[in-house]
Amino acid sequence: MQLRHLSRHTQVESFALCALESRTFAQFREKGDLLMSSSAVLGQFLWHELLTADPAAGAGFYSKVLGWSAQPWEGNADYTMLSHGKVPVGGARVVGKDALASKAGPNWLTYVGVPNIEAALAAVKDKGGQVIHPVTGVGSDGGRYAVIADPQGAAIGVYEPGAGMSGGSADSASAPVVWHELTAEDPVAALQFYKDIFGWEVVGTHPMGGDVGTYYLFGKGTTQMGGAFVRGKHLAPSWPRWLVYLAVPSVTAAVEAAKAAGGQVLNGPHQVPGGNWIAQVIDSHGVPVALHGPKEAAAAAPKAPAKPKQKVKAKTVVKSKVKAKAKTKSGKKAKKKAAPQRKAKTKVRAKARKAPRRGK
Repeated sequence: MQLRHLSRHTQVESFALCALESRTFAQFREKGDLLMSSSAVLGQFLWHELLTADPAAGAGFYSKVLGWSAQPWEGNADYTMLSHGKVPVGGARVVGKDALASKAGPNWLTYVGVPNIEAALAAVKDKGGQVIHPVTGVGSDGGRYAVIADPQGAAIGVYEPGAGMSGGSADSASAPVVWHELTAEDPVAALQFYKDIFGWEVVGTHPMGGDVGTYYLFGKGTTQMGGAFVRGKHLAPSWPRWLVYLAVPSVTAAVEAAKAAGGQVLNGPHQVPGGNWIAQVIDSHGVPVALHGPKEAAAAAPKAPAKPKQKVKAKTVVKSKVKAKAKTKSGKKAKKKAAPQRKAKTKVRAKARKAPRRGK
């Protein structure tokens, strides 16, 4: 039943896949250093955490599928940083060792920016939500976060960046989540709640029919940031209400890597409007996640043609020498031909001088 539902709803996913989360902190810095605690951060997806039962904090599976590495965070050895090369792409918490992970359960947890976390949490409670993890500071100036549950039970993080935080890299490797998707019993009510907390608006709809109904696109202004639709009754309670889509260079390769790493393919790969492909998998420790990208990796750019060898110049030199020699020879022949004429004239003059005088 899950597969039937997934294959239906994923057909609409990329009708809205135009707002990649590569819009990271860098977009808030047009000139100078704009503080991240300003209102510009409201409603932006800022951070992601893997909550997992994997004692290695996802290092094995996500290393094989996405090329990430995992290492303890210098600020807290119990917290794991996930990186692509030297660039952080997210964090990881281990269920059973971390209080937040144990409360929320295995899942990908998304954090959304707010300018004032106290005001945001007050609005959450006023609109029927709950605070499931209290306000917690990050380092000396890394901001503060909390985790809430919306009135229908979806868990999501709230993050107030520190005053000293600034823009970061804006490539797909440092911001790998390209889409966020919410399932709710009443998506209209859920999106109204998030509008009150994060300022999100419904920016478009796509009728799907059946038990999916309408697919709602939400965002800010004209920018689409995610989608929402009716949560099917046949979905297991453990299926996340918020599903993240991770960018990969080749969906085909990523799916094969996921299977080799102990994951399970739920749906796909299949093509979606726009030309890209998607697949939904469960990682090696039971956390659902979606993959998005081209079917195959882009072909390497053709090599530049080799430069002509210097032999061509040598031929030119030889030709020029041959021409020079030819000119010299022809010049010498011309001189030889002209020489007899000079000698003939000399003899005539000599004979003329020796002729006897007449009349004596």
